[in-house]
Amino acid sequence: MRQILLSSIIVPFFVAPAFAQTARGPVNVNDVVELELLTHTEVSDKIHKEGKTSVLVITGGTEERGPHAVLGGHTIMSRHRGIEITKRLGNALLAPVLPIAVAATGLRENTDQPGGVQMPADVFKNVQLAMIESMAMNGFKDIFVMGDHGGGQQQIKEAVEEEDRKLSATGVHVYYISDFYQKTHDDVDMYMYEHKLPIAGHGAMMETSEMLYEEPAPGTYIRPIYKTVPFNPTGQTPEQWKAARDARMARQASGDTSGGQRGQGAGAGRGRAQDPNAPPRVNNGLNGDPHPATKDIGKAVFEIGVNNTVAEIKKQMAERRGSTQP
Repeated sequence: MRQILLSSIIVPFFVAPAFAQTARGPVNVNDVVELELLTHTEVSDKIHKEGKTSVLVITGGTEERGPHAVLGGHTIMSRHRGIEITKRLGNALLAPVLPIAVAATGLRENTDQPGGVQMPADVFKNVQLAMIESMAMNGFKDIFVMGDHGGGQQQIKEAVEEEDRKLSATGVHVYYISDFYQKTHDDVDMYMYEHKLPIAGHGAMMETSEMLYEEPAPGTYIRPIYKTVPFNPTGQTPEQWKAARDARMARQASGDTSGGQRGQGAGAGRGRAQDPNAPPRVNNGLNGDPHPATKDIGKAVFEIGVNNTVAEIKKQMAERRGSTQP
């Protein structure tokens, strides 16, 4: 019964047009890494003949991120990064990116900012379990699970731990790749700090720049109004952000997690210490300044995310299997 219910939840999410790898001529199947763009025989060949026994399971999200950025930003960025990560790993494929997470920003009763989609945490965890089990049934031996949205990180981690215990006896390992989200946000914020750019903020510099870099044509993901759209300031100076970041890192290094990590709710509060002297909040889902965003900054953000993820996957592979090659 559970499998039937989960199927009814999952299937509608994946019927939207897939993010196709563009080509001017006939598609070269050898270059395709997305499961949804392959036939079952092609997937079988990649697993059993080419040795692509690793798979990435990524959750994106659908939520507001300001009047300038499309709702599917988390999913778009996850898919672009996921494709590049699989190619750099060499022996991995990309499962369909889940476009729904927990606690979508702006979604509430009687909202005047429509478009967000979310699911309860317990349902989300069951979807993660179903995704992992599906990949194991498909024949993948190493399943790397991660998410680009703050809400749901705990459920992803719990699902990974449960499935790894369940499947390890069969030779299948499941991994929670936290650096896809946590370390990448920390490193991007530091990049912004070092380059004297606006730090943090939901829908702001990080996301706007990355989607500018990834969009196939101007205005596809980011509307031109990003240069002038009103936003809520984060309430922190760069120096205050740096001091808070250093204190959090020191706590984590000592094993103290009482300060928490971002990722337990929508937007995850990145840089949101409130300034009592700040002007009234603008209710548009945007916290932080996106105005200076550029494709070049987006490329740097993209590379940080891809490199962090590849590095953690290889590290965990070495710890679990004695090899950095998925």
